[in-house]
Amino acid sequence: MISFNTFFKQKMTRFFIIVFSALLIIFNIGFFVFSIVQYNRQIERQEDSFIEMMGHLIVLESIDASITYVEHYDHTHGVSVIYYDADNHILYQSEQIPNHTNRLQIKDSSDNILGEVVLDYQKSVIGKELTVGLVSFNLFSLIVFLIGISILYKYINSQYKFIVEDMNNIGKGSSSFKFSDIDNIHDRYIKALESEKEIKKIQEHYVKVLAHDVKTPLTVIKAYLEGIHSKRIEFDSRINQDMLNEVKIIEKLIPQLMVTSIKQVSIKQDIALPIKATLDKLKDVFKTKDIEVYQSIDSFIIYVSTIDIVRLLENLVFNAFYYSDYGGKINIVLDKKNSQLVVEDFGIGMSKETLNKIYSGPYRETKAKQYHQKGSGVGLQIVFAIVEKIGAKIRIDSEENKGTRVTITFSSD
Repeated sequence: MISFNTFFKQKMTRFFIIVFSALLIIFNIGFFVFSIVQYNRQIERQEDSFIEMMGHLIVLESIDASITYVEHYDHTHGVSVIYYDADNHILYQSEQIPNHTNRLQIKDSSDNILGEVVLDYQKSVIGKELTVGLVSFNLFSLIVFLIGISILYKYINSQYKFIVEDMNNIGKGSSSFKFSDIDNIHDRYIKALESEKEIKKIQEHYVKVLAHDVKTPLTVIKAYLEGIHSKRIEFDSRINQDMLNEVKIIEKLIPQLMVTSIKQVSIKQDIALPIKATLDKLKDVFKTKDIEVYQSIDSFIIYVSTIDIVRLLENLVFNAFYYSDYGGKINIVLDKKNSQLVVEDFGIGMSKETLNKIYSGPYRETKAKQYHQKGSGVGLQIVFAIVEKIGAKIRIDSEENKGTRVTITFSSD
């Protein structure tokens, strides 16, 4: 684990130094190879020109003229040279002896050898220019490199200061951030704090409500037990059933003490939001059967958990989807005026006999299995359980081969 300071001021600077150094070395190698190739080609051209001129002077002028030309060439080009005649006698030799003994032959037009010459350009003007060019290029590159690193370090340092400033402003109300990512973190942090506060309020409210709800059945049970113990009342099946009913009430309250997410907690919320989000998520599912979905969603605020309203809707919508034909239609209406959620399809429908069996427990008829092989008929049972839990009412109107309409009427409390 490293800090932003270490990353920006050390690791990133070190990374760019390594990259720039590698690029500088590569450019130097490339420039050196290119310069050497050009240098050798230029030497070859000069040697060819020199040999051709020497041949002309020896044939058309005289040996003395050729010696004068060699001497002049030595002084003007700064080369090391030795000039031999056809009998291998030295006619001219520069003060600086050449470092090699490679002889170039001077010939006439008939390829007769007129003499030989040894030329060494290592300390010549062109050689010095090449050296100066390489040194100058390296110095220039080094200066540019140092300036670039200095600018980079200052830039990174200034950006690091902005990051530190933004990080210090996280959670401090409405602040102006220079980095959008940190601004997003700030928004998520603020929302998390607000959510935590909301959960604490809900928890406090739930503790009070549940304490009261648990206390009532416990009081009834306690009263019966004290009456039986003091022999003021006799224990019978009615009292036994009453106490069992009170225990069931407590059992229903226990899951509410075990919620782990705000989505599981019943809160006052606009259920249009999770309904629209769920339908939007299922768009691609509807497309697989080319089903047209009509939506009319009013803003409607009730006490309910998000997970319950989503499960309720998903089970109803999937049933409508599974048992509709390709190219069918589904209507989904959240009616604030009548406090109702309606899911209607125009699929295979159900008979009254099938509907009665569904009200009694999980059931799937043969025709339903032909449309959708998977499933156990539990979907509507989940809907029934949620409807009972939130204190709503459900009505199912269905006719074979015409479709099914499910109406959930929410409590007005």
